[in-house]
Amino acid sequence: MIGSNFSARAHRYRSIIGDKGSSVFPADIANTLCLMNSERAKYVLSSLNPTVSFQVGDVNRLPLFPIESANEIVALLDAAFTQHEQARETSVEFVKPGPSAWTYAQQWAQQAVDREPGTPLPPYEPIEEPPAAVDHVSYAVGLAIGRFPSKVEHLPNGILFLAGRSDSLDHPATQALHKTWSEFPLSKLDLRAYLKTEFFSKDHLDRYKKRPIYFPLSSEKRNFVAYVSIHRWQDNTLDILLADYLQPELSRLGAELSDLSEARTQGDRKAQSDAEKRYQQVSALTLEIQNFIDTLRAVAERGAPPSDAKCRAREVDAPLRMDLDDGVMINSAGLWPLLAPQWKDPKEWWKELCADKGVYDWAHLTMRYFPQRVTAKCQQDPSLAVAHGVFWKYHPAKAMEWELRLQDPEELGPDFRLDEPGGDEFRAAFLAEHPELVRELRLAEEKRRAKRADKGVSQDQGELDFEEDDSSD
Repeated sequence: MIGSNFSARAHRYRSIIGDKGSSVFPADIANTLCLMNSERAKYVLSSLNPTVSFQVGDVNRLPLFPIESANEIVALLDAAFTQHEQARETSVEFVKPGPSAWTYAQQWAQQAVDREPGTPLPPYEPIEEPPAAVDHVSYAVGLAIGRFPSKVEHLPNGILFLAGRSDSLDHPATQALHKTWSEFPLSKLDLRAYLKTEFFSKDHLDRYKKRPIYFPLSSEKRNFVAYVSIHRWQDNTLDILLADYLQPELSRLGAELSDLSEARTQGDRKAQSDAEKRYQQVSALTLEIQNFIDTLRAVAERGAPPSDAKCRAREVDAPLRMDLDDGVMINSAGLWPLLAPQWKDPKEWWKELCADKGVYDWAHLTMRYFPQRVTAKCQQDPSLAVAHGVFWKYHPAKAMEWELRLQDPEELGPDFRLDEPGGDEFRAAFLAEHPELVRELRLAEEKRRAKRADKGVSQDQGELDFEEDDSSD
């Protein structure tokens, strides 16, 4: 839809398509795909609409003509794309890094669809591009942290903890990571330093389009970093990080400080000087990890603090709970003090979440820390009530209407129920207290189904909305 050069893609999976995904639904997908990507079609459409916004009406006026060998062209494209997706980490089809001929396949296909009628297909001699070194390292991190299935064990609790000594890089689950780094060193830094300072900012953040799946919980100077996979996050993940990783490291540093205190007064002058220098270093590390622990404990037990003087404070204190339905952005916002040393965006997202305008009031995290504000809005806005599982509680008439509509055999079926906490009780109360309204709603639904059956009304007509009426009070 957007751009001065027209092109088209085939849907690889059955999909829900929004208004920015204008699509055609032909009987012959292969020929239509090849036709719409031919230089002739591009010229016609650009001539019909020489702007940067192609419309449905423009595409509808495209002359139809056959593309010879369209099925063969699309079959080769599909095979090349399958190979490409199996080697692309962020694809749902990813297996492991590998070569890809996708760039060549697209160039070949363009030549194939634009060739003169009656001429044979150009020879298909794929040129494969090898995976980048960074792809191998990212994959090895994923294997260690439990992102991908593996025959070897993963790091416990999906945590890759990096300190200085005796951290996760000593665990057997990171053997493949060490081996990969020896084959594909990406930096002059050693592996531990690279993971602490460069892996997130120079690869992972961009690879996942600013929505990373490993959260880099970090101390102020990044001497202590814990990558946590959001897909292995548990309610007690921060408690585990504190008890199994940070506190033992703090104890180890304390023991080293004790030894260094004695060493500063023993031996020759050089030995004392070296001990003093190391003592200052360990003292700074001890202070850094203690501050890290204090910040982590505060977030875990009470929630994130205001991001600045203009940020509204949370209404209540509550233990942090991650909900994958909230998405990466919202969940990272709740962790912003622990992410700020490596990732600045969550701090701004937290400020937006806290604001009274309620841009993110649909999120579970917002309800956790601003229950009064979000509950009041749920009572006014049925869409928010659905998001927070209080549709039946605050909008029973509308919930009844939705439930009846979705019980249509052509929708979700007669057994469908809006599953919410306490929903059965609120449903029963509404049925008992408003029998006349219930009859009206059921009659309206019966009439809607009869009208569709008699006149062939399409299913997208008469859709439900969230507008409320007086009957739901």
